[in-house]
Amino acid sequence: MQTNTTTLEQALIELHLADPALIEQAKKLNPTAKIHQILIDMGALSEEQLLTAYQHITNLPTWNGEGEIQKDHPLTLEFLAYNQILPVQIQNTKQLIIADALDDGLIDLLKNICPDSQIMLAAQSEISQLIQQHIQPTDNNETDEEPNNNNLQDIEHLKDLALEAPIIRLVNDLFNQAVKLNASDIHLEPSRNQIELRYRIDGILQNYSGPTGEQYPAVVSRIKILAKLDISERRLPQDGRIRTKSGGRTIDIRVSTVPTPYGEDIVMRILDQKKQILDLNKSGLSGNIITNFQQILKKSHGIILVTGPTGSGKTTTLYSALQYIIDGEKKIITVEDPVEYEIPGITQIPVQENIGMTFNNALRAILRHDPDVIFIGEIRDKETAEIAIQSSLTGHLVLSTLHTNSAIGAINRFLDMGIPDYLLSSSLLAVSAQRLIRKLCDHCKQPYQPDSAQLKHYQLTNDYTYYRAQGCHHCAKTGYKGRLPIAEIKKVDSHLRQAILETPNLDDLNKAADINNPDSLLSDGIEKIKAGLTSLEELQRVIG
Repeated sequence: MQTNTTTLEQALIELHLADPALIEQAKKLNPTAKIHQILIDMGALSEEQLLTAYQHITNLPTWNGEGEIQKDHPLTLEFLAYNQILPVQIQNTKQLIIADALDDGLIDLLKNICPDSQIMLAAQSEISQLIQQHIQPTDNNETDEEPNNNNLQDIEHLKDLALEAPIIRLVNDLFNQAVKLNASDIHLEPSRNQIELRYRIDGILQNYSGPTGEQYPAVVSRIKILAKLDISERRLPQDGRIRTKSGGRTIDIRVSTVPTPYGEDIVMRILDQKKQILDLNKSGLSGNIITNFQQILKKSHGIILVTGPTGSGKTTTLYSALQYIIDGEKKIITVEDPVEYEIPGITQIPVQENIGMTFNNALRAILRHDPDVIFIGEIRDKETAEIAIQSSLTGHLVLSTLHTNSAIGAINRFLDMGIPDYLLSSSLLAVSAQRLIRKLCDHCKQPYQPDSAQLKHYQLTNDYTYYRAQGCHHCAKTGYKGRLPIAEIKKVDSHLRQAILETPNLDDLNKAADINNPDSLLSDGIEKIKAGLTSLEELQRVIG
């Protein structure tokens, strides 16, 4: 509905995107700035919500991301970049993508200069990223100076810059873009000539246009201020945490900085609690894996381990397991470094080694706290392993993670730590291993016939329809969108228990485990291929 007399403030209130009290509060914060920008900077309004309000006021359509970006255009690159206009062509239709639907002067100008172009709307951060990637004019006078200019060395000046609106907006755009792309991590990597910005999307790093060298010190300072880090310390690594809002929801960001010759390298892990579904039945795990997990979780004592490399979804699986056993009758305590997701009904303790709150000290304390179930974020050393085993033998159910390549490899790791085989065999209930594998994009995956060598390698036949990645605008041309786990679970039965006591080498342990637990990471991945969820190439990338 077109309501030209409706103001943006009225639209935000009518659509329940902001209440009058919040709007008044935003006006007091900065009376001269545009109300929507203040609300976005506050984290109270997302760019998608702003577009909804614009559509409520005008007839301008929203761009769907399709089309080719036009570099040869009647409007100069400088004009396009300055006014944040993205020229796009799809087949014979020309489009000009803008962010502000209420900039009547710019819209009238564009209609006069380019009457054959359709004006459409998109989020400011999306337009800005694409302009920087494709049509931002380059400065031929760039030098090889390091990003840290002399005039930015003063700490107070850096603080001032970090609190200015352009830097605040730039950092907020980094966060908002990460959430929009479903990225798990943001990487800012300074080099001699530029600042690399990379998002880890579905486990793969993808390059985007980053801040300029001049902006970077202020961007680093802004991130450090938000993470409560020391902005004057640039020689030592630092770790912190940011809690902010994006798209109307709270996200936690773990920040890690390390010094490099050209500035500080920053990695930020996005922990979006609303995006994460902590439910075994909705985890993407295969049905037989879920059934086995649920059976083991009914035990009153023993150790359950989930293994795999960093970023394989171990913690999420165990959080889902904890969610499954919450019944109001058990005392569940976790020791984590750090606490990633807050779960109601559970006591969660963060490790703080700088004040002596280590895994071992925390575990000793919680054993006097009458727990029924203990979750240890990670077993890293012999002392933690001993406490875990002792806890399980004294009537506690213990869940934890371990960095090994396979489920059975965890048994060898415990034995290598010096844990006696008789203690391990009597305390261990089950070991699972898992990886995250990319899902084929439902919009563009293509059926094809794999060559005979591939089929033979994975012992497959022509009885199934196989798919491979293609790439479209829905999946950012990657052919994949989202990830799901593949897993194996080995229950410690009499065969495996006997093998631990008699012949604790990897081959014999695997043979004993396979008697009643024949499924493997590979077989689970192949089932996902047969179901059309992923590709042979992706399975080979993940597990070979």
